Amino acid sequence: MRKPPVVIAVLGVSAALLAVLPIGYLVLRLFEGLDRALAELLRFRTLELLSNTGLLVLAVSVSALLLGFSQAWLTTRSNVRFAPVFAVLAALPLAIPSYVMALGYMSLFPNFSGFFASWLVLTLATSPYVFLGVTAALVRIDTATEEVARTLGLGRLQVLVGITWPQVRPAATASVLLVALYVLSEFGAIALLRFDTFTRAIYNAYQGSFDRTSAAALAFVLLLITLLVIWFERRYRGLYLANTKALGKRVRVDLGSWSWTATIGLTLLAVISVGIPMFSLLVWTVQGSASLDLPMLLDALWGSVRLAGLSGLIIGVFATAIALWAVRYRTRLGALIETASWATHALPAVVVGLALVFFGANITPWIYQTTWLLVIAYLILFLPNALAAISTPIAQVSKDLEDVSQSLGVPANRTLFKVVLPIAFPGIIAGVALVALTVLKELPATLLLRPTETNTLATRLWGATEDLAYSQAAPYALLLVIIAGLPALALNSQARKALSEVRG
Repeated sequence: MRKPPVVIAVLGVSAALLAVLPIGYLVLRLFEGLDRALAELLRFRTLELLSNTGLLVLAVSVSALLLGFSQAWLTTRSNVRFAPVFAVLAALPLAIPSYVMALGYMSLFPNFSGFFASWLVLTLATSPYVFLGVTAALVRIDTATEEVARTLGLGRLQVLVGITWPQVRPAATASVLLVALYVLSEFGAIALLRFDTFTRAIYNAYQGSFDRTSAAALAFVLLLITLLVIWFERRYRGLYLANTKALGKRVRVDLGSWSWTATIGLTLLAVISVGIPMFSLLVWTVQGSASLDLPMLLDALWGSVRLAGLSGLIIGVFATAIALWAVRYRTRLGALIETASWATHALPAVVVGLALVFFGANITPWIYQTTWLLVIAYLILFLPNALAAISTPIAQVSKDLEDVSQSLGVPANRTLFKVVLPIAFPGIIAGVALVALTVLKELPATLLLRPTETNTLATRLWGATEDLAYSQAAPYALLLVIIAGLPALALNSQARKALSEVRG
């Protein structure tokens, strides 16, 4: 069994140690008030929160998988009309923060709240993760097997289920894991839509009574749920398949009379996921344009772009190291490092933020209230986002290429940097873009850890919405969507590439 290069091992171990810091903080809080923590766990309220959270996670994960997979297959493999347009629209909800999407619906439908509202908003907000992951896999898999299956008389559905799905399953399940953990850790939209889950209860415990022990007990349950979700995903994921592209262009599947039905369905989905929130933002912006403070807006814009760019690059480096270790070397320690990186992803950002406040104030005061402590929080929170995007392209680089390189006398570790990374580079860039996009929208950790002189579009937006000043918040929200749309479009480049390789 090969050992990874030292630089990969150092980066991986460092990231894992940082990722488990919030767990150490939770353990400390639990031991400080063990009796009160046990009492909190045994309350009927905790069982209710467990039921609500589990139901929401399951519902959103299934619906996001169905929507994202359908959008990916229709836009890259079928002759659906206006496929390039729908491919772009499928990724755009990533640019709209879930709390902004919730506000958009609430402004049009005053009674929009509860389970259904939370399910709808979070499904629309997270299905692009599945769309992008499945699209990237569809671009790389060999289509010759599908064409042979069709010539042997298999129907479209049989080919889709028996041939296509097994090849994209690892990417799809990794994306669904990201969706599930997103829902577990979501706070903004859940709070606005008034549906009780663990994240809302934890935030209320901290904000309302500043009861860190009760909040830590609830967060510990959330951590156990996270580990269960990760175990289930690893069990079902299957092995990544190497990239063995077929010669020539891919052939679109002719939908026949179903083509118009698919077009109408994709149009309706675009309207409810992009059209309604953007319509609300435009209305608010017109109403608030007279009171716009342009210097304040530009300052928030620079703060968002600077943090997103810096965090995307740093987290991309760490995620690439962990993905290489876990996928190309397949050691037990590498798998443990990968699991540790995912473990705290579902913890609310407020818990991660308070853990780092404790860490920075007591152990590393030289980085306390600096940008670097905030970047560490982003690393803990969003390293899985980058791993989900980067692991698939790294795994799909054919091992035959490594064997050929080594047969020519190139050492194994050097082959990694000369062959594997250059081929997987577009996927790595996609991971960096995904992290930058997520950082742009992040709110709770930024509010807790940002230096006093640093403001972002998200923090300015939230400050205005807390005062119910929607017209003042609108310019920040609209600019946030526009800026976040740039990495979202970059992430969608794989879909556009696939479309250019398809013939009718």
